[in-house]
Amino acid sequence: GVSVLELTHPEDLMASEGALRRVLAGETPGYRIDKRYIRKDGQSVWVDVAARLVRDAEGKAVYLQTVAVDIRDRMRGEVLQSARFAVTQALVTSPGWDKAAPHVLEGLCRALDWELGEYWEVDASREAMHFAVSWKRPGRDTSAYEATASQFTYRRGEGLAGHVWEESRPVSLTDLAKDPSPRSAAALAVGLHGLVGFPVRSGRRVVGMISLATWAPRELDEGLLGVMNDIGSQIGEFVERKRAEVALQESEKRMRSVLDNVSDGLVTLDPAGMIDSINPAVSRLFGYDEKELVGQKVDALIATTHRGSFMNYVERRLTQDLPASGALETMGKRKNASLFPLEFLVNSAQVGARRLFIATVRDISERKAHTDALEYQALHDSLTGLPNRTLFGDRLRQALLGARRNQTMFGVLLLDLDRFKDINDALGHDRGDALLQEVASRLKGVLRATDTIARLGGDEFAVVSTDAKHPDNVVAAARKILASLEGTFTIGDHTVETGASIGIAMYPIHGDDPGTLLRRADVAMYVAKKSGGGFAVYSPEHEGQTLRQSGLAGDLRRSMTQGELVLHYQPIVLLPAHTTYALEALVRWNHPREGLLPPDRFISLAEETNVIRPLTSWVLDTALAQLAQWVASGQDVSVAVNVSPRCLDDHSIVEDVTRALATSRVEPRRLTLEVSEGAAMSAPAAKALERLAEMGVRLSLDDFGTGYSSLVYLKRLPIHEIKIDRSFVKTLPGDPDAAAIVRAAVGLGHSLGLRVI
Repeated sequence: GVSVLELTHPEDLMASEGALRRVLAGETPGYRIDKRYIRKDGQSVWVDVAARLVRDAEGKAVYLQTVAVDIRDRMRGEVLQSARFAVTQALVTSPGWDKAAPHVLEGLCRALDWELGEYWEVDASREAMHFAVSWKRPGRDTSAYEATASQFTYRRGEGLAGHVWEESRPVSLTDLAKDPSPRSAAALAVGLHGLVGFPVRSGRRVVGMISLATWAPRELDEGLLGVMNDIGSQIGEFVERKRAEVALQESEKRMRSVLDNVSDGLVTLDPAGMIDSINPAVSRLFGYDEKELVGQKVDALIATTHRGSFMNYVERRLTQDLPASGALETMGKRKNASLFPLEFLVNSAQVGARRLFIATVRDISERKAHTDALEYQALHDSLTGLPNRTLFGDRLRQALLGARRNQTMFGVLLLDLDRFKDINDALGHDRGDALLQEVASRLKGVLRATDTIARLGGDEFAVVSTDAKHPDNVVAAARKILASLEGTFTIGDHTVETGASIGIAMYPIHGDDPGTLLRRADVAMYVAKKSGGGFAVYSPEHEGQTLRQSGLAGDLRRSMTQGELVLHYQPIVLLPAHTTYALEALVRWNHPREGLLPPDRFISLAEETNVIRPLTSWVLDTALAQLAQWVASGQDVSVAVNVSPRCLDDHSIVEDVTRALATSRVEPRRLTLEVSEGAAMSAPAAKALERLAEMGVRLSLDDFGTGYSSLVYLKRLPIHEIKIDRSFVKTLPGDPDAAAIVRAAVGLGHSLGLRVI
């Protein structure tokens, strides 16, 4: 009583009904089709059905004669082939596994007559297998079972997926009622009774699992298991290949993104040194579009004169697999033909199966400029821009090598400015620096481009005068220097005068090494300075003078403890009364070998060797001790002591005067300190003078008329008297010009309420 159609597999029902209708309609006497019947146990079976409609004599249908032949063996091969084809077609037509997976699952389910297919993926980083994608035939509801897939992850040996992963072979669950896993219970709940899982392998490594589910338990034959193994390997290879392709694409994409976004220029090269690609930074740097450079030899980016050495570097990098260190600095050439300093470094990189050579291209113009600037600063004087002592030494050595090679001579000139210290003390360091800059400018203006002019420090300059045919040529250069320094220098709102003392030493006459030439030029400069300026050419006789002066420097410090210093007192007379009201203390040095030395032989030496402070302290102590004796004997006198600018600038004079007055118990009003006009003008000196004046010490401006003070500044100083310089007084009364100057100075002093000496 069961209809044939009721036994027919739902997917074959339409074909069966259509064939039957055509027979009943008389279109055909019968039909033959392959179809599936559903057995009592729920499994399907393939049969070859041949049907013929039997009619009576009148042509009326009586019954349908049907013969069904079991064709499972024949269909098994066709089904398996159909499954292979379905999988292959899905893989070939899909760009990646994520797109292919649903079609593979559908093809397997339809070809092998399964209800539901799932793909589970191994996450190697977490050592777990998780659900990825599924496909289900339309019809009965299995959503409750499908929903559980995303709730589970399996480790090796756990559940169906874990066993397939662990054993790397197909695993079948023919009776879900006996399986305790939660997923089996969920399958039973929706009517599924058969589950099979087979591994997806890449080589020997399991990368995933495909599981298939059906309504009825199903036994798996060896043929199906073999096909499943083959399909699993096919899918695994596809998955890994696509994964590798995606990884390569992502790698190339990331690389391209890096290439496009880094600030440095990047050029990819083939093994022959041809340009494969460039990033936008290269386009910006050289002015080319990428299409203009691709396929060109890489030396198209390099200045013609540098291409030979450049290609030698590149070819070594391409063929010898050298490490990344060792960039080449060369000269790049832009599309507009402009040149710029370039750093080029070739490295190799493996991208998938491809070996690329990536060149980093960097414009080093700023770095070179910075390096050049640092080198310039290291070799040049920051104030004047002239070569410094280091560069001068190098130029001197070069001149020496050239002169030896060409058998020529050259001169070394050392130059020291006259009166610079006085100007610097009087006007301040800023104006002193401005004077040095102007001197440097004048020196550059009178010497040749081939000569080297350097500032060695302070107010000391040096010159290498090359290619001199005779010492007279170097002497002529010295005369030009002296002439350039004649006349006045305008420094801000001040006008000053200076000169120079120049010492000359000639190669090879006076020495054949840098040290000897410099030392002998220094000896000659000392001689010129002691002669009142100008120049002097080195002579062996000069050595004795400098040696004696050097010996004096060593003796000076000892002189104060050996009782060699003495004070001579020069009376200061009040003209109207012709009485002596003060005495000026003048120090002399009774040297055991040189005899009695005047101040001009050792005061400057004391200042240079920092003996001036203890010397000044000794003079104050001695003079005030003598004054105390005179006052105690009834003499109404005071004493005047000269003070060095050095003592004023470091305020040591205030401490020394305070101590000496306290020791001698002399009234401060009886002490007069004489300071030069130039020394009094500096800010530190002015503060020291104010403190001394507040103590009651009298202050005298020495050598008035020869310095640089303005009347406004003079009025601010806490001075009590001025001393007119002797150069104006010694020619009186016969010199009318000097008389006019003296009258003006006396009038000025009296108008300011100052005593005039």
